[in-house]
Amino acid sequence: MKVKGVSYSSDKKLARCEKQYSYRYDEKLKAKVKKRGLYIGDWMHQLTEAFRRDQDWKKKWKELKKTLWDSLFDEEKEMYGDVPSLSYELMEHYIEHWEDDHKKWKPLHIEEAYEKMTKYGWPVRWKSDYIVKEGKLTVLVENKNNKEIPDSGERILAPQVHAYCWLLLKVKGIKIDVIVWDYVRTEPVLMPKINKDGTVSKRKINTDQRTFRKALREAKIQPDSGEEWLSIKEKLDALPETLSLMRIRNAPNFKVGELFVRQWIERARRAEKIVNPLRNWGRTCSWDCDYYNLCQAEMLGKDTSVMRKKDFIQIEVKPEEELGGRNAIGRVQ
Repeated sequence: MKVKGVSYSSDKKLARCEKQYSYRYDEKLKAKVKKRGLYIGDWMHQLTEAFRRDQDWKKKWKELKKTLWDSLFDEEKEMYGDVPSLSYELMEHYIEHWEDDHKKWKPLHIEEAYEKMTKYGWPVRWKSDYIVKEGKLTVLVENKNNKEIPDSGERILAPQVHAYCWLLLKVKGIKIDVIVWDYVRTEPVLMPKINKDGTVSKRKINTDQRTFRKALREAKIQPDSGEEWLSIKEKLDALPETLSLMRIRNAPNFKVGELFVRQWIERARRAEKIVNPLRNWGRTCSWDCDYYNLCQAEMLGKDTSVMRKKDFIQIEVKPEEELGGRNAIGRVQ
């Protein structure tokens, strides 16, 4: 198989399934339609970057609506849901909720991409979302747009962020003191039901104060000193402030980071010798692989020429698409 570089994204494909890797990097096939999570994540990532660069994020939102939304088919819009409204509301909430944090942060690097050449003739590539100074601490902020905010188990020894910390130290001499996992939940929080008589339904749902207040505004229920309002306020105060945003601070583990980077390189080195990529077929393929239907059709011996033209474009992988970079410095020995 062809190896022109290695990144967290490319290694994830290779470790998941050799055939998935081959579709993307040997055949250069890219799905025409993004999965919903990736599509929403793209909106939020670009809006967050504009905000961090002190650009007009609302202007950026209008650009995204024109380029990423207005040209979609009705079926695609239905599949994605109202992403423009969702992303706009989330960004307003993000900026307001984290206002105090943002005042403490002095930006050092925003969406900066890097390369580190290996002794095998191809580079390791990565991009760091946001590096800031917080007092005397250097902080790596990692954007995570998830349908649901994950629990701590998903962060333990997560390879990507620790690898980036080690690479930043090795390549740029930037020592990360703190990792901040910057979570945005892209699944809307459930809104409480307001009864016809103006009371709030007693049905228990997983909601937050922000969404509760929105439901009250839409029902035109105003704060007052009445007994009914006191009951509502008691429910409101018992809820978390938000379920859409969370920031978790961790310490980087440089030893773990180095271990994972070296494994990425070794896996890519072995991949160069693979002539017949093997499939790792399982129950997760249907939602974890863009090539699920194509792969299945090929296994059944069907003609896939129409499917390839209909569902994919053939495009060379650009470095920036795989967290590529601009600076080739040093070698990983």
